[in-house]
Amino acid sequence: MADNKKLHREQLIHKYETDGFGSLTEQERLELLLSYSCRGETKQLAEDLLRDYGSVNALSRADSGLLMKDPRINEQTAVLLRLIPSVSRALYMERFSVRTLSSTDAAKTFFASHFIGAVGEQLLMTSVSKRFRAVNTKILAYGTASQVMATYRDIADFAIKSDCGIFFIAHNHPHGVAQPSDSDILLTRNAASALSKLGAVLADHIIVGDEETFSFRESGLVPELSAFSLSGYRISEP
Repeated sequence: MADNKKLHREQLIHKYETDGFGSLTEQERLELLLSYSCRGETKQLAEDLLRDYGSVNALSRADSGLLMKDPRINEQTAVLLRLIPSVSRALYMERFSVRTLSSTDAAKTFFASHFIGAVGEQLLMTSVSKRFRAVNTKILAYGTASQVMATYRDIADFAIKSDCGIFFIAHNHPHGVAQPSDSDILLTRNAASALSKLGAVLADHIIVGDEETFSFRESGLVPELSAFSLSGYRISEP
């Protein structure tokens, strides 16, 4: 059995090194990954996991405790699988690093990279300099897949502790489209109002969905944002 597993892994490695990552099926990619942490036979395990979770992407977002209920999955394997989105996010941010949020496109790219691998909804806030260079980003709240809760005190506290006067907020819709809900609109209006009382400006609120991103300033949906003219932050051409 051990010899068969080793031979199968060598065949997958040869295929990968000869023909590239794209030549491997999703199951073969998972098999190869599992072969470095699982002691048992990985072909059937990979097939079972893909049947249960649907994709490697969904599998990598699964709870480690839930994964380890399968006796074939040890702690090393569970951690390895959870590392996939984290490593992907780090590589993406290094390769496509956006540090200056001078346009709605740049802001969308910046926040999209922060939500790679996110399991549930998160609300982020970023402070920028007068030249719109990102200074600090903080997760203000975690939520379920359908709702993020944050108090406006959290937003105000972040702003007060910052030396900046311009801010962005962003949240994700992990399993949905990047269209704002009524609560998203209310959050944007109230956040803009809270920052205005502190002499600060909300530059934009970005929503990141599965395949698209949304900018409140770009949409014109919240007039309170347009009321503050921001030199240096432009709306990208469609």
